[in-house]
Amino acid sequence: MRFSWSLIKPPAEETGLLVYAILCDGQGPSPAIVTTRRGGFSGRGCEGLNLSFKVGDDPNDVRRNRELLLETLGLREDEFARPEQVHEGLVLRADAPGEYKNADGLVLSKPGLWTAVLVADCVPVFCFTEDFSAVGLAHAGRKGTRAGITGNLIKQVKLAFHLTASQIIMALGPSIGPCCYELDSTTASHLPQQFITEREQRVFFDLWSANAAQGMEEGIPEENIVLPPACTCCQQDAFFSYRAQRDKAGRQMAITKPGGIEIGGNVDRRASH
Repeated sequence: MRFSWSLIKPPAEETGLLVYAILCDGQGPSPAIVTTRRGGFSGRGCEGLNLSFKVGDDPNDVRRNRELLLETLGLREDEFARPEQVHEGLVLRADAPGEYKNADGLVLSKPGLWTAVLVADCVPVFCFTEDFSAVGLAHAGRKGTRAGITGNLIKQVKLAFHLTASQIIMALGPSIGPCCYELDSTTASHLPQQFITEREQRVFFDLWSANAAQGMEEGIPEENIVLPPACTCCQQDAFFSYRAQRDKAGRQMAITKPGGIEIGGNVDRRASH
């Protein structure tokens, strides 16, 4: 089996939506979906499909965006289990909908239940079994990466579902790449130095490699890790990027569900990775 990211235009063409989805050998369902900013109703600097109520967007526009997305993906709001997202390292098991306080990641296997994180440069880290019966998702920014969020996600999946690391696929979603994630030297000094590079007297952090390494440290084979298909900061026409847009940045949503999510539409093979 080969898992890879594909850029998909869902069949309801009038929505204008474009999403990245993990497909197996080019076929659905998908265990991992990340929205782009394409489509949607938001304005006020968050133009497009902003899915966060906390960025100054009109709440009515955000509700319409969420309703559009959930209808397109066949998801229900009352089956949504969501981590609070506090930029730390806690991962919990979710067996019911609702908010999980202090968590930045959840693992789940209950049919019907789904989870998501909101991102605008941070790495959405997915993990799943080949049959998608068990899934997990975490929000890995600089602070969460330092706290070992991806390693904690893999530990929790192995513990909760009695899996070995070789049974788990891990995928990193669209996020800020090592090309763009510049830090000041003081902040960089508190991060793993093997993922710090200097270019033209500027300091950069590689979130992608740092989180992939945490997966491999927990035993995930390198061939079971799918790297991000795009840098959110480089592609601001397609993504919200906090680094590039600051307070005007909306948020993408990264979504997973046991059993996967059925998503039709056209695959843009040029954007598949």
